[in-house]
Amino acid sequence: MKKVLALVLAVMMLATIAMAADVNNPVGGGDVANTPKRWIPGSTIKINDSGIVNAATGENANRYVLAADKVEGDGMIAVKNINSTNYSLSNVKYTDGKNLVESIKFNDANDRIDIKLKQDYTSTKAKALDVTFTLKGKKVGKTAKPADIDVRVYGDVGYTLDKTSILLNDNDEATTPTNLDDDSILYEVDKDAGGNAYGTLEFDAADGDTTVSVRVYDGDKLYLYNDLDADTDILKKYADNDADITFLNFPGEPTFNSTATVYFYKEEGTYVYAIKNGQLTAVNAKWSDDDGAFVLKTRTLGSYVFSDKKLSVAATTPGSENPDTGANDVVGIATALAAVALVSAAAVSLKK
Repeated sequence: MKKVLALVLAVMMLATIAMAADVNNPVGGGDVANTPKRWIPGSTIKINDSGIVNAATGENANRYVLAADKVEGDGMIAVKNINSTNYSLSNVKYTDGKNLVESIKFNDANDRIDIKLKQDYTSTKAKALDVTFTLKGKKVGKTAKPADIDVRVYGDVGYTLDKTSILLNDNDEATTPTNLDDDSILYEVDKDAGGNAYGTLEFDAADGDTTVSVRVYDGDKLYLYNDLDADTDILKKYADNDADITFLNFPGEPTFNSTATVYFYKEEGTYVYAIKNGQLTAVNAKWSDDDGAFVLKTRTLGSYVFSDKKLSVAATTPGSENPDTGANDVVGIATALAAVALVSAAAVSLKK
């Protein structure tokens, strides 16, 4: 499960003056005021109006914490929904980490602020993020104008580097990591006592039906996390096909220094596709009777779609896979070659 961590917000009662709160990002448990959080590059920090507690009690450490001297009663504060109807976003200032953030904006559909972090699959050292901004209250109709909310978000951004899970040994093999469901880990291939420089890594994907085999080299850094999250846009687009559609995603799109062999152990009649730029595209995965699987040769893993029915796909460039089937089509290649021949003939004619 994706570990998108929604932490950090300060709020105030519906009054006429703005009051600031210094809020950090607790990991959970312990002293919530002094436990910084490490976020994963590419994740979204989601800030809404729920779970506000008294920092002095240390309760509910995975929610937002309001400074103790700003809390009244049982520690809960009534606020307006955090959206662009009730607030405007202003005064964004960075002390650290401006280059780590892709955007800060309202997510009105979910009544929150989304802080989208930039993806960086080489980021294995903690980098500081410290940003403040103000949510300025708006008067909507005849309702009372909510007080401005001064927010500070700070913590670390970066992957956890694991150099112990993928080790090269004397048998030209690499140890298979066992925690591929942890989306915070970046793996580094390392030599064991034998000192080998390369070996074959094999691992199973999250669907249990996919195996990847690839040669890896000492010093390679690989983000191998994968999940089965459905692409709702794809599901909506093909809803009328009444197809059984499943997904396998490698969000980091890991690229290897050698060609990987991917075995999709699906039923023979399955249609295999990829997702590129939000569109369904063909993928050159061919059925192998010997392996009892669709076999794909690639250096980069991506997002894959499996369907029990044929789906229309986005147009592909000449010479690539047939967009209707996901397999190479001799007729399609012949057509492309014929088109090239016609263009060449036309050019010669013009020259004469």
